[in-house]
Amino acid sequence: MKSTFQIVAAAVCAAALTACGGAGTDKTPVAAVIVQPAYKVTETLVGTGTVAAAGDLVTINLVGYLYDATKADFKGAKVESSVDTGKPAAPFTLGVGTVVTGWDQTIIGMKIGGKRTAILPANMAYGVNSRTEVKANGITYPAIPANSPLVYDFELVDVTKGIIPVVVPPPTTLTSVDVVTGTGTAAASGKTLSVYYTLYLYDGTKPNLRGNKIESNVGGATFDFVLGNGKVIQGWEQGLVGMLAGGSRTLTIPPSLAYGSTQQGNIPPNSTLIFDIQLVSVK
Repeated sequence: MKSTFQIVAAAVCAAALTACGGAGTDKTPVAAVIVQPAYKVTETLVGTGTVAAAGDLVTINLVGYLYDATKADFKGAKVESSVDTGKPAAPFTLGVGTVVTGWDQTIIGMKIGGKRTAILPANMAYGVNSRTEVKANGITYPAIPANSPLVYDFELVDVTKGIIPVVVPPPTTLTSVDVVTGTGTAAASGKTLSVYYTLYLYDGTKPNLRGNKIESNVGGATFDFVLGNGKVIQGWEQGLVGMLAGGSRTLTIPPSLAYGSTQQGNIPPNSTLIFDIQLVSVK
């Protein structure tokens, strides 16, 4: 009786005669399957300086190699190096995804002066992306094929501790602050208002709470509308009542009085908005 191995081998050869020496078959090469190593970090030198944490600005030296399972240290061809340039790599913020995942995970917890060697499977390096051959500083670095595991030697050169912002939650009700009190006619329902305005998204991490500027008509034509006719958002209808012509007011408007859960142009759903409004005239 044939062994199980012989039966399986025969089945494989029948399905792929080329691999088993069959003649007259399609000789199109089959792409090699790259065996991915496990992620591994080796501390080669413990530093004595500041510990790197997520959000910190870090400066490192690095040397990267293609992974080679036949080598004792698994280091194949050298594919990149800041050491060869004589200066560290460009600083980056740690743990926010600006570099490959393996860099972020390996460097967190290092101390200045420390060194680590990391084996990175492809999904922690450049993944399905490839890189062509690079020539720099008189050195030719070979290409990095797609799905390549890599080995890196890291040295932590410097750490600038990140500042954790104090987040101010957005208000749930309309807030109004008069920056300049006008001297003209008061805005009231049924009156035609001419205004200049600038719109910002609310950003609770900034001192002035203003995030991205979305739109502004300052320096152009005024925006004219009748207060109380439903042509503007409720935050304006409520927040501009009583404002005097010639004045400036800042309104912080919750989503319920703005555009709610609806996407409005560049304004995301459920956005709290900040409007700086200058009331030019009331008629």
